[in-house]
Amino acid sequence: MTTGNLSPTDLWRRAIPGTGLFSRDRMNDIFNLSRQLVATNRLDILLDSIARNATEILQVKCSRIMTVESDGTLVSQALNVSRLLPLKLQERINQLPLNLREYRAALSSRGPVLICRDDAAISYSTRQDLGLGYFDSLCILPLRVESEPLGLLILGDSWKFDHQPFEEERLRLATLIADQAASAIHRVQLSSRLKESQMETVLALAKAIEARDNYTGGHSDRMTELAVQTALHMNCSHDEVQAIRWASLLHDIGKIGIPDEILHKPAALTPAEWEMVKRHPQKGAEIVLMASNLEHVAMLVLAHHEKFDGTGYPYGLSNARIPLGARILAVVDAYSAMTDGRAYRPPVSHLDAIKELRACSGTHFDPQVVEAFTGLFS
Repeated sequence: MTTGNLSPTDLWRRAIPGTGLFSRDRMNDIFNLSRQLVATNRLDILLDSIARNATEILQVKCSRIMTVESDGTLVSQALNVSRLLPLKLQERINQLPLNLREYRAALSSRGPVLICRDDAAISYSTRQDLGLGYFDSLCILPLRVESEPLGLLILGDSWKFDHQPFEEERLRLATLIADQAASAIHRVQLSSRLKESQMETVLALAKAIEARDNYTGGHSDRMTELAVQTALHMNCSHDEVQAIRWASLLHDIGKIGIPDEILHKPAALTPAEWEMVKRHPQKGAEIVLMASNLEHVAMLVLAHHEKFDGTGYPYGLSNARIPLGARILAVVDAYSAMTDGRAYRPPVSHLDAIKELRACSGTHFDPQVVEAFTGLFS
């Protein structure tokens, strides 16, 4: 078992473009991989792409990527096996054990760890667990950003007449790929942590609504489930559904600034009071933007009282100028308001609420959204 101590920068400087694996075509492959890795934040897509490219660019039998979980365990996230290998052999490689001492030791290595089939320092059973019954050699590369271990890139190779296993040139190229993989994983993890922070902000704001007005909080909870189901029924993307979920929870956050005597008034509002109430979508959007960078959610909060015919507020938007998520919120909000009731009027039945939605389809509400929403109950 041997390790290297060259940094990715040192390896790059020592590369010899135009020869062997560092030919112009191979460097183009590396640059293309770099572009792929910045095109998505989906970790599964990123790691599958890295494993596939590693197998093809380095001309190895297989490439496996493992990541370190929060509890310290190693988990296989991506495996690419050469299509030239028999299917049964591919299945056996997929079933190799993961949490081996050699893998854990490689996590703290400063460079690639090489293990050959005839390494007398490793027991026969360990060599079998590592897959050296299928490969002639392994190259295990730690994936790290600064001092933080993120995982491993494991390459299985076979002897060839034209090169020794993982000679210096191939090690340089493998280290470049591992460095790209580590950077991509780190970027996705940072993005995930940001989203978790955003979700915590959303939940904190939702709790603030409930603390301000129990009716509003319960209304938001009920509305969220219906809005999400409607969005799914309309084949909205995952990101659109998530934005609608958060906007449903927060659509009335702007009412925090409305005095209790107006918010709970059992009679009709005066023109001045009504103008104050009509400002809550703008106030709500401002609060969401101040608390997070959820611009797409703020836009839905801002537009959830716009009407399909352009007679809504605050900007009088109409038709497709109103974001689809806001059009969904408008229908679900109206249904919830009718069936929950208000301080100034009692609730109506489900059937009467559906009848009112259909009567206002094409004027207040998007007909397609009304159709999708009412379809939830058929």
